[in-house]
This record gives sequence, structure tokens and C-alpha cells, in this order.
Amino acid sequence: MQKTEKFCIYAKFVVFLCTFYVHMKKVSVIVPNYNHAPFLKERVDSILAQDYPEMEIILLDDASSDESAAILGAYAKHPRVTAFLRSKTNSGNPFIQWQRGIRQATGDYIWIAESDDVAAPTMLSRLVAAMETQDAVLAFAQSRCINEQGRALPRRITAPFLHDFAIDGKTYVLRHLLGENTICNASAVLFRREAAQTVDMAEVAQYRVSGDRLFWIRIAWQGRVAFVAEPLNKFRQHTQKVSIAAAGQGLNCIQDHTIYQQVRSLLPLTTYQQRLVCGYHWQAMHQPWVTPQGRECAMREWQTEPLFGWWSWLVYKLHRIVIRTQGTCSI
Repeated sequence: MQKTEKFCIYAKFVVFLCTFYVHMKKVSVIVPNYNHAPFLKERVDSILAQDYPEMEIILLDDASSDESAAILGAYAKHPRVTAFLRSKTNSGNPFIQWQRGIRQATGDYIWIAESDDVAAPTMLSRLVAAMETQDAVLAFAQSRCINEQGRALPRRITAPFLHDFAIDGKTYVLRHLLGENTICNASAVLFRREAAQTVDMAEVAQYRVSGDRLFWIRIAWQGRVAFVAEPLNKFRQHTQKVSIAAAGQGLNCIQDHTIYQQVRSLLPLTTYQQRLVCGYHWQAMHQPWVTPQGRECAMREWQTEPLFGWWSWLVYKLHRIVIRTQGTCSI
């Protein structure tokens, strides 16, 4: 091969790389933290280890009483960190922190990287690729559950979450966001900033327990949803989680019902779909960790639904059995 030919090939390759980087979408990574000092270094290091280069990192601390501020402060001068915002008083609401981060973000896409979780190095690049190829408004990866020490916890996965897919967002809401919240962890999700800017975050913040469900519904409503089946996110389970205490009080079921009523007023649900949603929540409020008082409050809320009761729970259980026949796996 002549030197001229080699030079032409090299020049084309350089042009390709330049074009690729010029057109890379910028990702704003929001890290909302409250008293997660034991997990922060692993979390932030997993963000910095991402193989996707075009990002800004926004660190938030909601007046933590542990060593969080000092740990985050050590990263504040990193070239990729564009802001480190500390609250003087604790907001008591994670979605107020989400709102603060979204307002600060300048990227095309937003990743809310919860401060106690961990990401695989390829997660961001895989989600960006899914967003681009599927023209999605939201993309999320499979999550592997871990304990406080980082050891894997067993989790059973069923169809359709065994393989990558992309579907219309409203269809996703009807099938997967009214019963079980299948987008179980914000750390696994990438979404368009322009879509988030249309969401009333003050309304989301009213649902301190189920606000993430409402947020995903509002985002998914605006376009397509893409799913990456590879478990690229590690979702940490520990006793400090707000969701655990809230479930015991039945608050998630109570707030879910208000969200369900909103969606049902906008989209027609078949009787079967309504039974699945009612059956799921009947089961949720009869879990052993729900207190009698919490169960009573949740039951009172849902008993306004004509299809709510143990018979819808039976329909839901049969539905889950059918789903399992389509394939399952453990991660």
C-alpha cells in the first residue's frame, strides 16, 4: 500500500472520529444523595468509569448528617463535575432533589444515578445507543439487586424482560407501569431532558413514595420506551430505604391508586387490564411486611374500585403463571 493511500485511510478515520464525537449527545448525570456515605465512593467511581465520554456530573447533597459532604467534595474539582450543590436543610423528599438536578442539567439526556447504586462501565453507552437507534424518549437497563455489602441477591426475571425491546410509551404504561412498577430503579434509566422539562415536578413531589412511577408515566407518554436486557445496573437493597418503610404503611398502594385514576381517565383500560392492576395491589397490601393499620388504609383507598378484591388477585396470579410459561431466568 502506497504512503498516499495509507494517509487517505488515516485521514478518513480521523474525520470519522471527529464527526462521531461532534455528534455525541451530552448526558447530564445527577447524583442525589442523603446519608449514603458508605456507598458514595463506589457510586461516583462507577460513573467516572463509564466508557461514554460526553457527560457532565451534578452532585447533590440534601443536608446529610454523615460524611457524605466531605466525600462528594473530594470529587467537586473533577473535570466532569460541573456542580456540587448542598442543601442547608433536608427537603425530606427525593423528588425535590430530582427537580433541582434537572433544572441544573444542560445535556440532551439525563441519568439520575442514585447515590447508593452502582453501574457497569458500559451502561451509559448502551442506553444512549438504545435511545438513538429506537428514537426513544426513555431507555432503561435490567437491574441486578445487591445487598449493603455489594453481594448479589437472587432475582427472578420473566417475559418480556428477557430480551431487548422497544414499544410505544403509552402501551408500556398500560402493560407495565400501572400494576408492578417495572422501572424499579432510577439508576437504570436514561431519558430526554426536553421530555423531563414538560413534567410538573411539583406534582411529582406530592407523591413522596410513588413519585417515580408518575414521573416515568409522564415521560413514557411522550414517545417510545426502550429496554436493554443485560443487567448493567446494581440496585442496592438496605434498611435505610424510604420505600421499605412506606410499603409497611401502605403509602405506596394509596398513592398508586391516585396515579391509576389519572391514567384511567386518559386511556381506556379493558376489564382484564383493570383486574390485573387491582389484583396486583390487593397482593401488595397483603404482604407480611405491611402493618394492619397500613393494610386497612390501603384497602379503604382501593375499595372504591368495583373490580378490587381477591377475585382480581386470582386473575392476576393466573396471569403471572401464564407469563412464566413464556420463559424465566435468574440474575
